[in-house]
Amino acid sequence: MAVKKFVLFLWFIGLSPWLMGQLNYSLLDQNPASVRWKRLQVPNQAIQIIYPEDADSLAQLTAYYLEKHVPQVGQTIPSKLHPWKIVLQNKGIYSNGFVSLNAPRAEFFTIPTQNPALVGTNEWLEMLVSHETRHMFQNELGRQGLAKVFRSLWGSNGQALYSNLIIPNWLWEGDAVETETRLNPIGRSKIPEFYLPLQAYLMEYGIPSYGKMMGKSFRQLVPNHYVFGQYLSQYIRQKQGELAIGQIWQKALQRPYPFAFSSVLKDRTGLSIDQLSHLALQELRDSIQLRQLASSDYSEQISPKVSHGYTPYEYPCWISENTFVAIKSGFSTIPVLVEVTQGQEKELTKLGPISEMNMLSASEKWVVWSEIKYDMRWGQKQGTRLVFFNLETKEKSFWDGDEKWINPSISQDGTQVLTLVQNNDGSSHLLLLDVETRQLIKKMGISPGEQVLHARLADQNRLVYVLKYQHQKSIRVMDLERFNLIHEFNLGSNNVGAPYLLGDFVYFNQPIDGIDQIVRINVKTKQQQVITHAHFGAYSAQVVANDKIIYQAYRATGDAIMQKKLSNEAWSPMVVQTKPTRILQEARPNYSSQKYSKWNIFNVYSWGPLIAAQGNQLEISLLSKNVTNTFQAGVGYQYDPNERSGTQFTRFSYQGLFPVFDASFQSSQRSTSLYIDKRAPFDSLRTDNWMQTKGDLGIRLPFNLTHSAYAEFLTISSTYSLFQVSGYDLPLRFKSEAFNGMYSSMTHAISYSKLLNRAYWDVQSPWGYQIGLHWQGTPFSQNLNSEIWSAQGKGFVPGLFKHHSISLRGAYQQQSNGNYTFASTLALPRGYTTVLYNRLYTFSADYKFRIANTDFNLGRLLYVKRLKGNIFFDASQGENIVKDGTTTTTFQSFGVDLSSQFHLMRFAQSFEIGVRCLYKSQTKQIEWYPLVIDIGF
Repeated sequence: MAVKKFVLFLWFIGLSPWLMGQLNYSLLDQNPASVRWKRLQVPNQAIQIIYPEDADSLAQLTAYYLEKHVPQVGQTIPSKLHPWKIVLQNKGIYSNGFVSLNAPRAEFFTIPTQNPALVGTNEWLEMLVSHETRHMFQNELGRQGLAKVFRSLWGSNGQALYSNLIIPNWLWEGDAVETETRLNPIGRSKIPEFYLPLQAYLMEYGIPSYGKMMGKSFRQLVPNHYVFGQYLSQYIRQKQGELAIGQIWQKALQRPYPFAFSSVLKDRTGLSIDQLSHLALQELRDSIQLRQLASSDYSEQISPKVSHGYTPYEYPCWISENTFVAIKSGFSTIPVLVEVTQGQEKELTKLGPISEMNMLSASEKWVVWSEIKYDMRWGQKQGTRLVFFNLETKEKSFWDGDEKWINPSISQDGTQVLTLVQNNDGSSHLLLLDVETRQLIKKMGISPGEQVLHARLADQNRLVYVLKYQHQKSIRVMDLERFNLIHEFNLGSNNVGAPYLLGDFVYFNQPIDGIDQIVRINVKTKQQQVITHAHFGAYSAQVVANDKIIYQAYRATGDAIMQKKLSNEAWSPMVVQTKPTRILQEARPNYSSQKYSKWNIFNVYSWGPLIAAQGNQLEISLLSKNVTNTFQAGVGYQYDPNERSGTQFTRFSYQGLFPVFDASFQSSQRSTSLYIDKRAPFDSLRTDNWMQTKGDLGIRLPFNLTHSAYAEFLTISSTYSLFQVSGYDLPLRFKSEAFNGMYSSMTHAISYSKLLNRAYWDVQSPWGYQIGLHWQGTPFSQNLNSEIWSAQGKGFVPGLFKHHSISLRGAYQQQSNGNYTFASTLALPRGYTTVLYNRLYTFSADYKFRIANTDFNLGRLLYVKRLKGNIFFDASQGENIVKDGTTTTTFQSFGVDLSSQFHLMRFAQSFEIGVRCLYKSQTKQIEWYPLVIDIGF
């Protein structure tokens, strides 16, 4: 029990930097300042919807699903909803949703996904409602019993940290996916593609340890917590009953010590979580083996072999009889377009920020896809642009627009391109455009309630796509001249996707006996043929000359591109499905709404005592952040035991306008001790307590300039500071402290960063640079005068081996000889404490590399997944201007850092801690230091 109490104390220590991080007020994702907001109270529910005024139809639909499903969502969990807010986000391109206790709210990103593995035949908003409101009910358990104490002491942040430490992340998401499956016609647990990573891993590598499932791996793709979480949640519910998850959850929160969840699970089932997960996965593996014994596939792999790690090749497109292009990604590379000829691969170009595609399109001359076009200021606003890659010149061209154009498809002759347009109000339409002139040829509207997926241009001036409507899917073939319907094949609840039309045949993927296979339909005879018999799933088929197809087949090491000859064997009549009866929109209730003021800026969500980030200060504070992400504030009191003094502070950041406005105010009692002797012996130590009051008002212009595979950001900031000193009675002072009076200063800074995105195995960005400029001074007439400015740059280049990286940094700082000293913005070489100089030159070089991917598991206590190293050299020269000239001091240090990435006690949060050994030129000694690189919060 003593060990449990000690570990619990460490959790409280770990809480502090996580909470203190809220006071830094980093940039949040905002909507444009012009957005006007509305609110809608869901009848009979403690849920209010906050949404942009152009999302009325989306809000009405969300309210309908909430009223319909929320009572069912909470049936199997012993909690009741307190008031919640759901914010609808419709200005971006992402398809997602989340629930957060950091300014408690949910956010629904309303653009429907094109991914059949996620949406299935469900309605996007209905699926979000069933999944995310389950998270609301889960969080309500953190308000009960012993867990309530943590909320009482620290607010929502305390509740969130405690609940997430006790309850494993797989149960949060697995239970939500199970609920989503229970309330929708086809939840993710019924979609074969959802299970691919788990099934393939089990058959290739065997059953992973529970520690490895929680911590993941740098060696293999371990199924994420959604996938194995859903399977384990389903297994527990099947064995223990529908109420089991909620009851286990509730009891685990009453045990504030490590492995509490496993303890409660063992009390109920007689098995630890290790034993239960192994048993459940063994049963799944046995069933997969039985299924695979009855099937065989005779396809040929034509993409390069992957011997280790995880490297998928996706969305293959023929560009000649022996050459195809595909998107390559995975552990070893960021997404790139590759060309493969007879197994030989060539990288064509790196992809920028990809909008969700699930398809690629190519002709003999062009490859086309869509990328995200970020707004340079508003994080919630994104558009897209079409990217055309010329296979002859190897150059890119871009079609920029204000709309969200996704999933472009180019005609076989390369003269026309089709794209799906997603609108902010939830509607969509198709555009057919001329490639040479970029002029609109035709526009096809899509009826309300319908969703078009994977629309693709075909031969004979035709178009094929999947249509989803009222939980059913059909494949449509259209005439491009008039956009008239030629053929429609209603496939009911079958989760089909990626259609490809050539001649008389439509090729697509469809679940067959629980596995997605490539199927084709003869549009004239209405017969179908199952072409592939892949063990884990086959997708994205394309055909050459009607005699062979290529497609991607899932493997544990990533999707491989396969080739297979076609035959006329095993045709069967299509199973005809009845088309769904269309339900008029008017059949749903019309909910009343009101304006929601953007000046709803205060929302206190966290409070209480905590240990500050430095580890030696006690703080009591209130934190506030509004649900539309425009205003953050904090007010509190901080006690410093070293000076035995306290500080009252207030900080806020308003981010709802184009510039960001930051302000802070603090008043503190300071204590100074120094010798007032003018000559030796120094024996007159005096101490004085004095007051300092300081206010800062700042403005920032943060820009997101990303438009390629390089993440690119620019921030320009300026701060005015005003501070007052009173009660300082010592005859001398430190140069970094002011005497009695009122003073002011200005600070200006510019930072720019352009870094190539990192692959999973990269230790840092392989290419890029960063630049920083800083000036601080006292430009106004006053008794204090000082000035400091600095410039520094850092460059990144690849190391000697892949995934190694070299970084070089150079900087210069100059400080005036005034009667006050500002803190240095540059650091001396590692191992030295900061000393102020009039002029300071610094240089550093780092060579970072991975040592080993380990997957080392030490029982329930420790799981180490990677070891890393860094060899460094630092040098500085400081110069001080004195009466007799200039004094110069040089510093050098070089050494090595060794660190490991690991997980403690089965926590999903990772840690990185290591040790540093360095040699200092001044002392000619070797020194050792502990390193804390990442504590995971």
